[in-house]
Order: sequence, then structure tokens, then C-alpha cells
Amino acid sequence: MLVRKNDFQEHSNSLLLLSMPQEDLVELFRSQDPGAVQQVLDVLDHAGITYHIIGGEGGFDFASIGSEEPEERIINIGVSDLEAARTVLEEDSLKVDLPKDHYLLQSSEDELIEIVTHSSEWSPFDVAHARNLLEKSGVNTAELAEQQAVRIAGLKLGKPASKGLVFFGWLFAVLGGVIGIAIGYSLSKTKDKSADGEFYRYDKDSRARGEKILKVGVGVALVCLVIRLAL
Repeated sequence: MLVRKNDFQEHSNSLLLLSMPQEDLVELFRSQDPGAVQQVLDVLDHAGITYHIIGGEGGFDFASIGSEEPEERIINIGVSDLEAARTVLEEDSLKVDLPKDHYLLQSSEDELIEIVTHSSEWSPFDVAHARNLLEKSGVNTAELAEQQAVRIAGLKLGKPASKGLVFFGWLFAVLGGVIGIAIGYSLSKTKDKSADGEFYRYDKDSRARGEKILKVGVGVALVCLVIRLAL
């Protein structure tokens, strides 16, 4: 196991993410324990995964004035590195035995399955040990991984936009209103961040409709503007 350091050290590779657009970053870990943060950074460094730290050297938090509690630090990484980062953190977590009073040891099989199939909502430590406990009890965790993959695939596909939203998008776009442009932009560009990553909110067909609504709305708005200026 990588040794935890008592002092929170500055890592130069975090600077590699500073120029990355904010929407390309996702939260991996947060803690007020400098040792726990350092442990995660050590694992990421060893795996060659870049990151960006908020808190500590990252800036001053006015909310911490008068507080004796350690400042919380947040580790963000690129969305494309999320799966690899969680994998190496889970592997590192298995190098530490579960404490005898840990709640996972008292969890039911269904509760452990919930943790494994929704791993992004739990810490890598909990997921790794929940999976380990299930395997020891004879549960096929490979099938659970497939269930999770199906769920994430659904998130990547996005959801179809409602007919009402598309209708009003076209209506206001043809009228040259800002609302039509806003709806078109929302349909085509909106993404939702989750622990699993960042995904388009709407499916491919809805995004294509949104692009058309956006273009028509902008085009009509420009024509209306030119006519007003000419009058």
C-alpha cells in the first residue's frame, strides 16, 4: 500500500488540468483529512492520472474564517480519466482490511449489490470491499458489472425530449423569439454531470432537432433585426 504522508504536498501535475474547460472536469474525491487526500493523490500520481485540487493551496475560503475544522479539499479529474481513476483507487483500497466494526460487514447481500451496481455513488473503498464480500459469498460480480454498464450506456444515450418542448421550441423559433433560441440551445447542448461522468441530457434525435430549432431561431432573429434597422 502506498504510504500516507502527514503533510499535504503540492503536486505539479495538477497544473496540467488548469487550462481544461470546467465542464470537462468531474469530482473524484473530497475530504477534510489531509492524509486521506494525500493518499488519493499518491495513487493518482503512481497511475499517471492528472488532477486539479480545489482548496488548500488552491485558494482561500471565506467560509473557513473562525472555524477550527480543517479545510475541505476537492480533487477533480478529467471525465475521460474517471473510470481509470476509480479502478486504481479500488485496487489500492483492497490493500487495507475492513475494520471489524465496518458497516459493510453488517450489510445484507442486496445492500452490497446496490453499492456495486451504483459504484459511482460510493467511495472506491466501499465498492472494492463490497465486491470482495459478494465474491466470497459466491455472487457473480461480473454480471453485476454488466448491469452497471447497461445503466451507464442508457445515460450516454440520453432521453428523448418531450413533444411539448419541441413544439414550443419551433413555435418561438419561427416567431423569432429568444425563448425559441434558448430551447434549441438547451435541447442540443445541455449536459448533466453525475458521478458516472458528463452526458448529454437528450438523445441524438432530440439534439438534432435542437440544432435545427437553434439555427432557425437565430436566423429569424437576425432577419427581424435587419428589418427593424432598415425601417
